Amino acid sequence: MPTFHSIERLSLVLLIAFELSACQIPPPAPPPQPPVAQIPEPVKSVDPAVVKEQQLQDAIQLYVDGKYDDAITALTPLSTAPELPMSSQVKALKYIAFSHCVQGRRKPCREYFDKALAVDPTFQLTEAEKGHPVWGKEFANARAALNSKKHTAPKRKDS
Repeated sequence: MPTFHSIERLSLVLLIAFELSACQIPPPAPPPQPPVAQIPEPVKSVDPAVVKEQQLQDAIQLYVDGKYDDAITALTPLSTAPELPMSSQVKALKYIAFSHCVQGRRKPCREYFDKALAVDPTFQLTEAEKGHPVWGKEFANARAALNSKKHTAPKRKDS
């Protein structure tokens, strides 16, 4: 039969073994894995016409916000942008004309209406736009000048 001292000794050995196992150094962490190559998402092609149309809308918003010179700066390259359809180029010219008109610059206002009519002789202002006290008159003068040129153009001689 085990004696008290042998039980005490066994308990002490077990206690020391237990404590030593708790103090063990954990195994080293595995080496870091090399980074997994990220496959980039394919770049979506952007339609240049869509970009230019958005730029046109942004430029018109500058006009609406009363930032007329900023609108002119933004609209000028759009008035000849080959990515835009003729109707959008004419719209840019119209808002450049409006921007000059609202600042009292009648000559450039008229010049831009002349340019718009040169691009599209069928271009018209809306009824509300025609009634504007400044640009309505300038547009009417530009339209009259265009019509006058049509009637005074030399006739071709048929051979």
